[in-house]
Amino acid sequence: MNKLYKSGFTLVEMAIVLVILGLLISAFLIPLAAQLEQSRNAEVRRDLLEIKEALLGFAVINGRLPCPDTDGNGTDDGCANTNATSTSGGNVPWATLDTKQLDPWGRRYQYQVNNAFSTTFLLTTTGSGAGLIRVCTTSACSGTEASNVPLVIFSTGQNGAVIPPAGLDEQENVDGDKDFVSHDFATGGFDDIVVWISTNVLMNRMVSVGKLP
Repeated sequence: MNKLYKSGFTLVEMAIVLVILGLLISAFLIPLAAQLEQSRNAEVRRDLLEIKEALLGFAVINGRLPCPDTDGNGTDDGCANTNATSTSGGNVPWATLDTKQLDPWGRRYQYQVNNAFSTTFLLTTTGSGAGLIRVCTTSACSGTEASNVPLVIFSTGQNGAVIPPAGLDEQENVDGDKDFVSHDFATGGFDDIVVWISTNVLMNRMVSVGKLP
């Protein structure tokens, strides 16, 4: 009597096929994830530039910069004072500016302003002492990208500055003081995106529209 054999995969062969499929899928997903993050980072930069322009527009209309949103409703909640030696930080006042409130990871864009610019300012207005907002290349501020700027806006990136443990450079951006860090991304670490407006840019915009002599 002839025996009938059914052709098919053995368990070993199936395991080999699954391993190969897994490797192929992984090879496809890794560059796809990298492309997605690049797209999100590009979106953040566009959003921050739009917020920057909205802030300049607000200054042109009102003669001052807005204060941060501190209660989550997106409106200017006022600064504690108008001292050049102090700053105020919180969320970008997105409702006041009519801009996006969240970055691609669902976190609110952040904003820090020198309080002297939160009221009608002059060409001579500038920060001083503890109100000198700086953008540094490291948390130790051994090098600076910009110093004595009226404002800074930023996103804490994909990791939200809460990677375990958060690097010193990222901690610097969320510690509530006047110093911020901006540099190239670091693998597994720093991914904040920081934008600022210099005093020269702000004053030139005000002069160009006749708001300041």
